[in-house]
Amino acid sequence: MKPVQFSVASKLVGDAAVIYPKGYLNNLSGESLVNECGIYIGRGITKIVVNFSETDLINSIGISLILQIMEDLRNIKGTICCTNMSKFLHDTFEMLGLIQHMIVFPSESDAIKYLKAGTP
Repeated sequence: MKPVQFSVASKLVGDAAVIYPKGYLNNLSGESLVNECGIYIGRGITKIVVNFSETDLINSIGISLILQIMEDLRNIKGTICCTNMSKFLHDTFEMLGLIQHMIVFPSESDAIKYLKAGTP
């Protein structure tokens, strides 16, 4: 099976950025994810939703790049929500202790509702 070339799409929903990584999240691709989030953070967006519906695999460097995004948001008292995570991805994040620093929702719409309710 040929790996899917990594790409990142995004959109603004209210005052939250929704990021869509697609493919294998590794060192070669992760910078584009960090850059995409950085664009929104630079515009003053403090709420980011990462929809992992099209990302099943992540390596250790990909994890470190997710940590960088989390740190960037923490520095501005921002919030990161992750949605549509595969069991493997969720278990990996949980094992590494990342789950306690993000808010996980089964769907993007659940995360948007949470953020619109004014909860941090």
